[in-house]
Amino acid sequence: MAAGLRVGILLVAIAAAFAASKALDYSLTDANGKTHTADEIQHYKATVLLFVATECPNANTYAPVLARLYREYSARGVLFLAVYSDPADNAAAVQKHDADYRIPYPGLLDPNQTLARQTGARSTPEAVVLSPGDEVLYRGRVDDRFVDLGKTRFRPAHEDLREALDQILQGQPVKNPVTKVLGCAIPGVN
Repeated sequence: MAAGLRVGILLVAIAAAFAASKALDYSLTDANGKTHTADEIQHYKATVLLFVATECPNANTYAPVLARLYREYSARGVLFLAVYSDPADNAAAVQKHDADYRIPYPGLLDPNQTLARQTGARSTPEAVVLSPGDEVLYRGRVDDRFVDLGKTRFRPAHEDLREALDQILQGQPVKNPVTKVLGCAIPGVN
């Protein structure tokens, strides 16, 4: 009982820390040369930052899943942005990657890991969902398909990102605001 209470208190503290986080400050170019700033997200009900890398097999596995989520939720006022934080992922590499994997949303080039540092992202694929006021509402995995290193499920038991977006769009707090990500480390932040 005491251990469960401690875990509950820890999760509340983590959620409170997210709520108290400072506003984002960035100006990044996408792979097509368009500049995106923190001001952009205030026009959406939520913004999903998807931390990915061209050479991360776990992130690449999720490309079709993320494209489906984009098609479903962008129509409901959610902005999707891929964030490429590996300095090796230049505009040409990201354009090729996005074409090969049919990524339908912009891919921001973030070689200095600005957004990873400001949001707490550490791995790819990692999703960070922001409110229109820059508040981190969810940070973690897309789903629980990857159980452990080398161990995957055929189908996920929990679609964490989808569940978080549904709760946010219904005006509810996210029940699990932080989930564990199994993937590739973001260079420079681990």
